[in-house]
Amino acid sequence: MRNFEVQHPIDRFWLIPQVRRWLAGAVLSLLLFVTTLFVAPPAQAQAVLSPRQVVEYALTLEKLEADFYQRAVQATRRGGLRNAPQIAKNAIAAYGDDEAQHVVDLSAVLRSIGGNPDAVTIPANPNYNAILGRNPFANIRDFLLALQYVEDLGVAAYKGQVQNLQAANADVILAGALEIHTVEARHAAGVRYLRQVLQNADVRPWIRRPNEVIYNENRSRSPIDFGNQAFDGFATADEVLALVGPVLGLAPTQRTNTGGASSSPAAPNPTSVTQDDCPPGTTPEVLSAGFICRPQ
Repeated sequence: MRNFEVQHPIDRFWLIPQVRRWLAGAVLSLLLFVTTLFVAPPAQAQAVLSPRQVVEYALTLEKLEADFYQRAVQATRRGGLRNAPQIAKNAIAAYGDDEAQHVVDLSAVLRSIGGNPDAVTIPANPNYNAILGRNPFANIRDFLLALQYVEDLGVAAYKGQVQNLQAANADVILAGALEIHTVEARHAAGVRYLRQVLQNADVRPWIRRPNEVIYNENRSRSPIDFGNQAFDGFATADEVLALVGPVLGLAPTQRTNTGGASSSPAAPNPTSVTQDDCPPGTTPEVLSAGFICRPQ
């Protein structure tokens, strides 16, 4: 944790065939048990996505994350983050490398199942100001807060697609998604740790309270209270896109298309924003370039 050296999830150990087969079997067996805890009740059911749609959805988010980190790295060199502590700069660079690799890996997966990763696009200039309502790259305090929201949401987004991949018997894609999910969780914990030690923020590497995240941790009719420190919740594709939509510049109607972001996103329409555009537990807040869903 001190030097933030991040191993690539697919290292030489993983390439040993016997170990790979054993680990894949063990992970999937465990997942069959764990995912029974994540079953969304009928009132919270999410759209059923095909494996290809899941990969396109994940690739959209990873491209956005990779771009976010790339801009942060630039800001550490000649922008608002240039005076950030070196430990934070090291984390930003290392985590950004991971996200770039996730884009490469998911692109390869999408090609293998007949998809086109080049058709999964994000805007040339995403509206990252929509995360906090201000420039997240202006100072390290705001950046780490925005990054905490981003990484926590990324972890929940992968978890939210377990059911779709499991239902389609897409075990290979599921195993790959779990590998990325683990790395995203490390990132989230690392960012929270930085906020705790550098800024004395009232957070820990784990989620202690539901209002620490921008998605809905507390779900009615769930078998376990996911707001408990021992368990974290998931986020459906609709919930994630409702939160990410303003960054992508998507109007509310476009966010229902979970097969990847539009290559020509429409301009935001904040005047038509209602509570229905935000997931439970959040309130819409209109900004000059769109809107965000803030925790209540």
